[in-house]
Amino acid sequence: MDLSAFHNQFRDEAAENMRVISTGLLALESPLEAEERQEHVNTIFRAMHTVKGSARLLGFETAGRVAHICEHILGAVREGRRKLTRDLADDLMRAGDAILELVNAQLDNRPPTIDVAAFTLALGRGARQGEEVAPEPPVTPRPSPQPVAGEAPAKRTRAATRQTVRVRVDRLDKLLNLAGELAVGQQTQAMHLIALEELRVNITQQQRALIALERELGRLRFSAHEQADIDRHLNAVLNSGQQVNRLMKHQVERFEHHVGETKLLVEDLEQEVMAVRLLPVSTLTANLPRAVRELARETNKEIALILEGETTELDRKVIEALGDPIVHMLRNAADHGIELPDEREQAGKPRQGTITIKARALGSHAHISVGDDGRGMNPAALQQSAIRKGLITAEIAERLSEHESLELIFLPGFSTAQMITDISGRGVGMDVVRTNVLELGGQVQIESHPGLGTTITLVLPLTLVTTRVLMVEAGAHTFALPAAACHGTIWVYPEAVRTVEGRAIIQHENRYIPVLRLADLLDVGGARAFPSAQRTPTVLIGSGRPLALLVDRLVDEREVVVKPMGPLMEQQRRYSGAIQFGDGRLILMLNPLTLAQVARGMALVTRVAQREVATRRSRLLVADDSFTTRELISSILQSAGYDVITAVDGLDALDKLRGDTYDLVVSDVEMPRVDGFQLTARIRQELGQRELPVIIVTSLASENHRRRGLEAGAQAYIVKSQFDQSNLLETIRQLLGS
Repeated sequence: MDLSAFHNQFRDEAAENMRVISTGLLALESPLEAEERQEHVNTIFRAMHTVKGSARLLGFETAGRVAHICEHILGAVREGRRKLTRDLADDLMRAGDAILELVNAQLDNRPPTIDVAAFTLALGRGARQGEEVAPEPPVTPRPSPQPVAGEAPAKRTRAATRQTVRVRVDRLDKLLNLAGELAVGQQTQAMHLIALEELRVNITQQQRALIALERELGRLRFSAHEQADIDRHLNAVLNSGQQVNRLMKHQVERFEHHVGETKLLVEDLEQEVMAVRLLPVSTLTANLPRAVRELARETNKEIALILEGETTELDRKVIEALGDPIVHMLRNAADHGIELPDEREQAGKPRQGTITIKARALGSHAHISVGDDGRGMNPAALQQSAIRKGLITAEIAERLSEHESLELIFLPGFSTAQMITDISGRGVGMDVVRTNVLELGGQVQIESHPGLGTTITLVLPLTLVTTRVLMVEAGAHTFALPAAACHGTIWVYPEAVRTVEGRAIIQHENRYIPVLRLADLLDVGGARAFPSAQRTPTVLIGSGRPLALLVDRLVDEREVVVKPMGPLMEQQRRYSGAIQFGDGRLILMLNPLTLAQVARGMALVTRVAQREVATRRSRLLVADDSFTTRELISSILQSAGYDVITAVDGLDALDKLRGDTYDLVVSDVEMPRVDGFQLTARIRQELGQRELPVIIVTSLASENHRRRGLEAGAQAYIVKSQFDQSNLLETIRQLLGS
């Protein structure tokens, strides 16, 4: 696994831990109660321990060596065998600066500005005053560049950089959500403006009606006294109406000006919020050239990678969600698309194949395509593969169009590989690609020509501040559908509906499309005749295999902010969120992918669902207070096919174990509140889960610590300095019996 993706996270985490250490050391110079003083020492020790473990795990050997010596010094202080003097605190702070310099130097691919050997030797002498430091392998410092004789020493220049501040991602998400709420509020203001305009028109019409009444009354005969009274009252009403009309006109103009200014401010705020969250596509593609090089070597092929549009920017959430899909498509292109060099030469092609990843912004969407100039896809071969795997029947295959045959690759469990390898052939990947993209409100398009190659394009929204939805009525309820998933609305007439093999279909644009009522699909509203006696508004969802949903009424199309469903509803897949309107109403957002799967009711969907239930993915809990280590282990396990939930420490892990079931726990030892040994013991005793496998992954390598872990009830103990992901995965497989 390429660990470089975690390097920047480690840099940020190390800086944060050094801040904790510096703050704690300064606090210890003030008079403190014994208990409070000990807590500060424990916090400092845990922070240094975390840095040491992550540094070793990610290959920052020199930084890990310095952190190792500091940890032993702090261990002696924590156990009362050494006093924390001001000089020692200064040494520890300088060590923190040295660790950050060593990390930055390694990431920037430059020699460090400190003499590592001399620095660690001095720290080692200081440590031996209280405790002998465990032996570490010698680290040879990188030679510093020497000036050439006769030349003046080069001046160090520091590039001017913009000041930055670290902000938690959840706060950015909240800011994004608030910006979306303001956008929806601005739309509400626009609706109020329309209502005021209508009110102003009504006042003008009332004035005209009063003038017409005055004319009619003038034709009638009244006494002079009666005529005077009528004129007085009419004049009062007309004058009052004119004042109301002038006031209304003035207020409408002011409110219209205010709405216009608010609209501009909200648009500027949206752009600034998006700018904060935007990341270039190069964030995704930085490690791909090396990955393609390794894939070419593993498959004995010659492959060139072309990257275009790397400066195209997308929302951070979109970038994060695209990591796995891009890798899946790249692996498929290398393994299934590009031919062997001799095969390409026989076909009149260059021996070296080409994979092109292209990103570009078009309007409100970004298009990211992965294309190859390989063998392309044969629709008939795809059909035969799907039939062999039991995903479709031969009868269904005969009715598939060429494009529908290409879309078979998105079925769960589909693969054309003859052998399972590390690269592809497991039948997972393209269904994950489509699911991830659809959840972001995007689409997946595929184009392939036998002998020429294949291009798969992801169409994604540039902004996630708001979502454009189509609101429809079904039964007595109003629902929303993401506009990106709706490919048109049509009228369906009773005579246009036919029945084929017991299923209702319509013909649209030379295609036969299944049709059913949305109310029946969602089980809302009473039974109605199908189809109804009148024409019915219908929404087309899906592109490759569209589905026609009959609705009772098309309500509106607008920009909205979609809220998550919350923990009680997160397991269901029919609804992807909820929308709150200004009047307090809540509208559920439908998940088009799930609707299509439920609606078709095809045998292939049923069989795949049964297979997924029969082979449920194991659920693992990872507990570690280091963000870098937690994310690294989680990524390894998720890549291995496990469902992974993370906990920030032992107490958080216990809370999660009380609320849900897990198949295995992976835990660090040094964690705040509840450490790994305590967590393991409480799993056995307090929770009574004596059979739940627990693996401890820690940098504590002594035999005493190993014994404590096994006595607490852990089934395995893995030291981070000897960490190997294959060792961890093999241990998990053995403990799970799979």
